[in-house]
Amino acid sequence: MAKQESLSEPTANDERHLFGEHTGHHGAAESTRREESGATVELREEELTARKQSVEAGEVRVGTEVTSQQRTVDVPVTHEEVTIERHAVNRRPADGSIGDQSKTIAIPVSEEQVSVEKRAVVYEEIEIGKRAVQQTQQVSGTVRKEVVDVDAEGDVGRLDQNTSRR
Repeated sequence: MAKQESLSEPTANDERHLFGEHTGHHGAAESTRREESGATVELREEELTARKQSVEAGEVRVGTEVTSQQRTVDVPVTHEEVTIERHAVNRRPADGSIGDQSKTIAIPVSEEQVSVEKRAVVYEEIEIGKRAVQQTQQVSGTVRKEVVDVDAEGDVGRLDQNTSRR
């Protein structure tokens, strides 16, 4: 984490640096340059700037899979049955004589048979889309800052009305 420096309340380390009570310029070549009164020195600092770009993070595949299930359907069916009823009659004369051959009557009987057919039907729809979800992500980096470095030699008096030594 970068050390935050305050311009309103300098630390003891900052004051030593500010008033020339330091041991050097951390590897920088020291040079002395005399300026006339009224010169301006710009102090610069770095700022973090975040840039965003869209990159592919992956993909989602949506497909179908065929599964099988056993299903049972109840279907009402009908069939015919032959019924035989006997009735007593008044003994009336018959139309003919009794022959030597037996008589047989064929009565057709029917029933409903069930066959199974399959057909595809739509049972559900899914809608596929995307939505943007915004969240906050923290990024950090080390930034540099220029600070005032005043080297005082001799009796120069007070350097700045707003700066005082402690």
